[in-house]
Amino acid sequence: MTNDNSSLPLLLTITGAVVVVAVGGWFFLDQDSAPPAAVAPSDEPTVEQSPTAETLPAADAAAASPEPTMTTPPETTPESPPSTAELNLRKAQLAAGSDILLFPENSSALYYYGLVLTEQPDNAIARAERDRVLATIAQTVTAHLTAEEYGDAYEIATLVARQVPEHSLVTETQRVLDERATTLIDEAIQLAREGDDAQADELLTTAEALPGRNPDYFVAVRESVTEIRDVRNAAEQERQRRVRLAAEQAKSAWVQQVRGAIADGNLFFPAGASAADLLTESNEWNAEREELNVELRTALIDAVNAAIDGGDLDEAEVMLERARSMEGAADELDQLRAALENAFVYNQSQRVMQVSDLTGVNTRPPKYPRVAIELDVSGWVDVYFTVTPEGNTTDVEVGSFEPSDIFNKAAIKAVEQWQFEPVQYRGQVISQRVATRLSFELD
Repeated sequence: MTNDNSSLPLLLTITGAVVVVAVGGWFFLDQDSAPPAAVAPSDEPTVEQSPTAETLPAADAAAASPEPTMTTPPETTPESPPSTAELNLRKAQLAAGSDILLFPENSSALYYYGLVLTEQPDNAIARAERDRVLATIAQTVTAHLTAEEYGDAYEIATLVARQVPEHSLVTETQRVLDERATTLIDEAIQLAREGDDAQADELLTTAEALPGRNPDYFVAVRESVTEIRDVRNAAEQERQRRVRLAAEQAKSAWVQQVRGAIADGNLFFPAGASAADLLTESNEWNAEREELNVELRTALIDAVNAAIDGGDLDEAEVMLERARSMEGAADELDQLRAALENAFVYNQSQRVMQVSDLTGVNTRPPKYPRVAIELDVSGWVDVYFTVTPEGNTTDVEVGSFEPSDIFNKAAIKAVEQWQFEPVQYRGQVISQRVATRLSFELD
């Protein structure tokens, strides 16, 4: 009954009851004789005795008896006292009849049957009766094992093993305990591999507490579990190191990619590869993201200013529109938007529009100069002027004309009297440069 994770003898606890009548029986059996009722029935045939005068009726006794003669009474042989084996057998039978099968150990049926068979190994009666007792005990052990009452089963099996080490209840108890311990150890090892150290230790403690376990074996098991834990921890540390290294490499590559897009001027385009789009990627590199956002804002301000100075106002407007989603530098961006609006207004006001593009309020034609009438001359004058936000005209200038300058003063004087509805552009009233050709023809 030994294996790697167990040891004998089995030591368990179970309560045995000492029946009062058994105590009386021990006292009685210790005398020179024992009650016949305590003797187990024998397989040998019983020899019937012939009736004697003491057993016959008085009338028949006289007829049956011969004449009395003077004889010397026969010598009587005293009855031999029972042997030790016989006494122990009677004690075993009495204990078995009183259900004292195992406990108290030195007063139980199993104990006395053992004494008998030690003295008389071929005693068939003692062996058969002991086997019946063992069968009853085996049922109790099976019930304990089924209920996982391993301590009770182990104690009983230990007592049985002292006399019948090869009995099936002994080997079965040991097998169940060994399998239970092996299962707990296997589960503990698996849990240790999975990282659940607390549960693994709990299972090992449970296995170690099973009766009959070899402490040295569990020292080795715990050392193995510790090695598994150390290997697992080392592997986890290496995995984390690799994860950190991969994360650092990915972060470095991302930062370089964003800075490359900024350096190339790809602040918002092309989609998916621009600096702004790269900065919207989901990651945990917040410090680097903030730093790169500052770099992007700086590059944006420079790019917008360059576009405004270069007259590429549409590109500047697109960049500022995309910058609305950027965090920080709100004041600087507002200033850029104001500068861009001024640039748009200025460019628009300098763009020469035709009078037909405006809504006139007072655009009376000029007077025909008297000298031109007298000379019967016709002609035209190209006039440039500015419509103020109030709708008046200013900065009237003559461009081309035909013939000479005979119609110039009349043209200028007429335009200076004109009025228009104010010109609106990008949500505000602006000054607008306008051009028109005034024709002078006689009817």
